[in-house]
Amino acid sequence: MILRKTQIAFIAFLLFASTMSAQVPPVRGLYVNFVNAWIGDSVQENKILNYVSSYGFNYITIYDLNLLNWSVPQKNSLAAFISKAKTQYGVVQVGAAGETYNFFKNYIVPYNISRGNATERFDVFNFEFEFWLTSSIATYYGPNYLLPNGFTADTAGAFAFAMQQFGKIDSLSNLYGTLNEIYLGWPTQGQMQRVVALADRILLHAYRVNDADIYQYSQSRLYDIASANKPIQVMPIFSSEPIFMGPWLDNHPITQPFETFDGFFKSEPAAIKQNISLQGYQWFLYSLMPKTSLVNASISTSGPVSFCSGGNVTLTASAGASYLWSPGGQTTNSILVNSSGVYSVTITGVTGQSATSPSVTVAVTSTGPAPTITASGPVAFCIGGSVTLTSNTAANYLWSNGQTTQSILVSTSGNYFVRTSTNGCTQTSASTLVTATTTPPVPTVTAGGPLNICPGKPLTLTCSPSGGYLWSNGATTRSIVVAGAGNYYVRAYAGPACFATSTSKTVTLLTAPAIPVISLNGSASLNASHPSVVLTSTTANLYSWSTTQTTRSITVSSQGSYKVTVSGTNGCTVSSIPVAISANGCTPPAVPVITPNGATVLIAGQSVTLTSSIAGGYLWSTGATSRSIVVNAAGTYTVRAYNAGNCFSTSSPLSVIVVSARLANPGYSEENVPVELSAFPNPTTGELSIAFPSGEKGSHILQVIDLAGREMLNKEFIFTEGNNLLTLDLSALPQGMYYLGLRGSEEKKLRIVIQ
Repeated sequence: MILRKTQIAFIAFLLFASTMSAQVPPVRGLYVNFVNAWIGDSVQENKILNYVSSYGFNYITIYDLNLLNWSVPQKNSLAAFISKAKTQYGVVQVGAAGETYNFFKNYIVPYNISRGNATERFDVFNFEFEFWLTSSIATYYGPNYLLPNGFTADTAGAFAFAMQQFGKIDSLSNLYGTLNEIYLGWPTQGQMQRVVALADRILLHAYRVNDADIYQYSQSRLYDIASANKPIQVMPIFSSEPIFMGPWLDNHPITQPFETFDGFFKSEPAAIKQNISLQGYQWFLYSLMPKTSLVNASISTSGPVSFCSGGNVTLTASAGASYLWSPGGQTTNSILVNSSGVYSVTITGVTGQSATSPSVTVAVTSTGPAPTITASGPVAFCIGGSVTLTSNTAANYLWSNGQTTQSILVSTSGNYFVRTSTNGCTQTSASTLVTATTTPPVPTVTAGGPLNICPGKPLTLTCSPSGGYLWSNGATTRSIVVAGAGNYYVRAYAGPACFATSTSKTVTLLTAPAIPVISLNGSASLNASHPSVVLTSTTANLYSWSTTQTTRSITVSSQGSYKVTVSGTNGCTVSSIPVAISANGCTPPAVPVITPNGATVLIAGQSVTLTSSIAGGYLWSTGATSRSIVVNAAGTYTVRAYNAGNCFSTSSPLSVIVVSARLANPGYSEENVPVELSAFPNPTTGELSIAFPSGEKGSHILQVIDLAGREMLNKEFIFTEGNNLLTLDLSALPQGMYYLGLRGSEEKKLRIVIQ
């Protein structure tokens, strides 16, 4: 299931809140800088994490990531640090700080994709771009980002660039299931409203020398945030720099600024608190925070803490001067445990301070973890086919059909399970259902609307669930979008040569009315002697003007771009060419044209770039002011093109359609469609992206084979452990259906279509 970013943000809030008392803010964040100086140094890493744990921080933002060389060793060290922070030191989220979309796209996203363990990934994209600071614009942002990308080196240009970058970062966070957050100082109210529309979480600048006026310093910007009328998470960010709270922190707890801030916020009107969720706080930054001799007490383990009789685990305490374990009373840094119990350790530091660690529960049982069964291919196939079922490694095996090998060959229907034993521990797997059939049930096709469609109004046809699909137009997805007349049917597969065919759905393409023409009974340039003009459409059944009026003729008295949409008796509509009316010397520019860089019928997860024809300025229906926007949501998009001031013309609307479709592989049941190998877009016009998670590093052979069995492509790829993504150019192959095969440690196959 794919979650929207608002759902992710809410879930993250619940996860934080569930572990904290009502008096403690859920998010307690700390920026950690100079990552290139300490990553991979276990002594320095543990020093940072001990500090994080001692002061109760549960969110780390890693700063200066641009200083890494992003080599494999450094990425592995980064992954180990993030995982250790989450699994051993109470950190719930780790954020990556960056200044541009390209930084997240080129470094953070590929890093996350390469990590097979979720505890090693970044959870938050932290965007920092101080577009309100003229000094930063003049000396840094201008020469490095604004001028090279065609933006003016002033606050307007800096804000436009920042919104362009943050919009793309927001799209990335949606696509890859992370939160986004933005650090803000002093934007205007309008700028703040634009930011709120994109952000999951805002870090609000609250740099003061003490907490006396810390809320009053931020209050007006909180009201600007609330004016956007959208639920948003907010965290004040405090600074430990010497010119701010660094000296004050020597004699005050780090929690006091937020407690003061939160106390004032609670007295605000309900209307403000209805939109703003005060999440906690963030400190900038670790290297300047006051350090004390607090003792951090924690326990690390050498392996699983649940194991069979005869096994053991080593428990190791964090650094200290002396130790006292419970139960047992041992006084060593590490102890060997081979029996069930709840273990903790009291650690005393060199200054005499002591602390007791959270407990670790060790469970020793006579039964091990349940074995898992892996199928070599489809578990639903036609009679005469077969599948190999394999248990994970154990000392002994006993299958439900009496066989005692690790793998068995199955050719008949039934529920198959295996019982394994190792070192006296036995356990039984869940059952795997194997189905051998003659033909699958006859599929049914459901239409998403009437079968009589108007030009430009496509219709979605959806097949009932099956193992694989082949439509009469060559598509292999469960749903197809059709825009032309024809008889559409689908084959539903239970195996490579085992299918049933649906009845046809006849789609009729209706005739749209003639394109209306607008005539004027006066001048298209309004002035004192011509304060209005009458616009009249050619005759039609129904009329709908861009002004929302529904008569054949309308009277207009202000400049703008006007058009009419007419309806025929069959309900089909068509729009006129817009007519530009100028007023008071304002001549609107030519009506802009929106050009997509690809198809506007998208599969969920895809996006398309919409670009306006050239004008002096732009305002999209999304609020964006760039010439191009990237969209991945269904909707109708328009753009205003500006000459100067308020002189503009509006484009015709362009509709983007998103359909839910998954890749299908003939031979797999609906419940068991493999997710190991996926390709998109499918059908493709040439470029095909292939995703493949691998359990190990190694070499794999990629083949493309036509339906006659001829090999059209054979290429070797080196895959890493975890998620892999590669792109093929198949534009040289003839249109038609092919099999995409991936061979390595195990074979996988997928049907693709080239259009």
